[in-house]
Amino acid sequence: MSRSLVAPPEAVLAQRAASDPAHSAWVSANAGSGKTFVLARRVVRLMLAGTKPGAILCLTFTKAAAATMANRVFELLGRWALMDDATLRQTLHELDGQHHGAAELARARRLFAEALETPGGLKVQTIHAFCERVLHQFPFEANVASQFQVLDETAHADLVQRAKLEVLLEAAADPDGPMGRALAYLSTIAADSTVDSLLGEALAAREAMERDVTARGGLDAAMAGLGDMLGVLPHETEAALAAAIVDEAAPPLGEWPSVAEALLAASTAETEVKLAAKLRLAAANEAGRAETYEGIFLTAEGTPRKTLLTKAARAKLASLADALDREQARIAGLRARRKAARLKEGTAALLTLAQAISTRVEAEKARRGALDFADLIARTRDLFAGGAAGWVLYKLDQGIDHVLVDEAQDTSPDQWHIVEALIAEFTAGIGARGQNRTLFVVGDEKQSIYSFQGAEPRKFTELREAFRRRFEAANQPFNPRISLNFSFRSTSAVLEAVDTLFRDGDARRGLSYDDSAAIVHEAARREAPGLVELWPAITPEPREEASPWTAPVDAPGLGDPATQLAARIARHVRIWIRDGHRLPDRDRPIRAGDVLILVRRRGPLFESIIRALKNEGVPVAGADRLVLGEHIAVMDLLALGDCLLTPDDDLSLAAVLKSPLIGLSEEELLELASGRDGSLWDALVADEHPAMATLARWR
Repeated sequence: MSRSLVAPPEAVLAQRAASDPAHSAWVSANAGSGKTFVLARRVVRLMLAGTKPGAILCLTFTKAAAATMANRVFELLGRWALMDDATLRQTLHELDGQHHGAAELARARRLFAEALETPGGLKVQTIHAFCERVLHQFPFEANVASQFQVLDETAHADLVQRAKLEVLLEAAADPDGPMGRALAYLSTIAADSTVDSLLGEALAAREAMERDVTARGGLDAAMAGLGDMLGVLPHETEAALAAAIVDEAAPPLGEWPSVAEALLAASTAETEVKLAAKLRLAAANEAGRAETYEGIFLTAEGTPRKTLLTKAARAKLASLADALDREQARIAGLRARRKAARLKEGTAALLTLAQAISTRVEAEKARRGALDFADLIARTRDLFAGGAAGWVLYKLDQGIDHVLVDEAQDTSPDQWHIVEALIAEFTAGIGARGQNRTLFVVGDEKQSIYSFQGAEPRKFTELREAFRRRFEAANQPFNPRISLNFSFRSTSAVLEAVDTLFRDGDARRGLSYDDSAAIVHEAARREAPGLVELWPAITPEPREEASPWTAPVDAPGLGDPATQLAARIARHVRIWIRDGHRLPDRDRPIRAGDVLILVRRRGPLFESIIRALKNEGVPVAGADRLVLGEHIAVMDLLALGDCLLTPDDDLSLAAVLKSPLIGLSEEELLELASGRDGSLWDALVADEHPAMATLARWR
């Protein structure tokens, strides 16, 4: 049976409208709707219409996306160069719906060579690569080193880690200094890993952090403003507020035992007995006194207890009951202010360390003449916004007539500032040369995954309207609502289930910021069969506690939800294969290779599914990923590199000698290493060991 896919007419029309080079467009593209297909065709249609390849700038989000798009363009142009007239004429008609003459066919055949011969090549690149090129062109205007190097993620992470270690060591060595106090405070409110993670997040947003702190007049002023916002007075610290729990208690600490006696005399109910016991415990034990006293009035979650006294006790001890009610309100208010004070002090401590680390990182980058990926964006943004912007943009403007932005939902505000600067002249009168100049943006806010890098999906809708107004004010054609709804990957049953789910307002609220457009997915494979089953959630079953002497700590029991779900999936697949269930669109029974099981991440569920399938006798693949650096052969080679570069690294050398690279036994290594005066390398040389010749040659 033929499995070729013919795009529905509506999908073809939408793709043609999106790729039309005569107007600017803002495209919302569902997953699997042919976004890269449309991008590539817009580029070739621009070239076919007479645009020089060097005047087209395609900005993508990843290097892989840039490579895929460039390959699509060159593959398409390469096929055109070899087609006969009839085939090429039909292909171009399918592309734009127009009829093409001999001159246009000849031009289409020349485009492949024209694109290859363009100085600098076709500009399909990540926005970071574009910024790097701009900064190299205008280093003086951007105030960067003319031959700066770009730190990749690994090099930048290493630099940050070194600076972080230096700052933490300095803080530990001076506990009374600002960094020492900051580190001491953070260590009391969070685990080491949490502090490290928070520092990482602060450093990732270092530019915004520094800009905000500077705008507020420094860290102290910024923290005072934070305190005002949180309702914390300047003199209120977490420690002072914690002390007030007992110091300002009413009744005071000295009266707690007598209050306990009065409660027991008034009532023998469990409520009063427990309250009296807690009061006596708090009065007798200084350690944990504040926590015990607070626990009288608040639950573990920090909410006021519904019942402090029984009705009988309230009737007999009316004045005490009123005092306890007031005390409960005071304690609840103190807890809220303590949380606010902790937030303020924790933020101040975190920023103190983060600023110190950031200062060292920036100093080291300046010493090396290096920029990281965030610097590329920030420096280019500042370059376009600075006093030299007119000159820089004029020089760039001479070479850019059409800007295409891919994955727009993951473009950060700073990156949008760069795009806005690039196309500013497109809508300024008739532009620099009066030519048709366009902006093409494609994305899908539902697919945004880079908010941690500053992307704001809501900007996708807001900026669409801003650009629409700008282009319409300049009387330039702009289509703001092209939708690519047809999925070439999935089936109607799956897509209808998705749309049904997100018709609910509460479910949709977290998916889209555009309330005016419905969530609609359509299947290009309209006749393809499909089925969606919703299984009931599996909850943990109660089970007996296993003896810690006989069971591993992390052993899942039979009632473990992941284990139950994995077993159910494996049984279903086994039944399909065993009973010869047939695929609806193929004339044969289901085979194991027809089944794809998707999980959110490789964790306990993933491992359980693999295990369950094997237990059911179902052939399974997928557990073949490994961490390259953790493979024993790679670890041996890394140890070899370490010992060759640093002969005094005895541990690495010992690992190499024991590895298959040399093959010494445990006894041979012990004999060689024990009793030596110097390094293990020196011992090899002195012993004239046969391995030395091999190591010397490798070195």
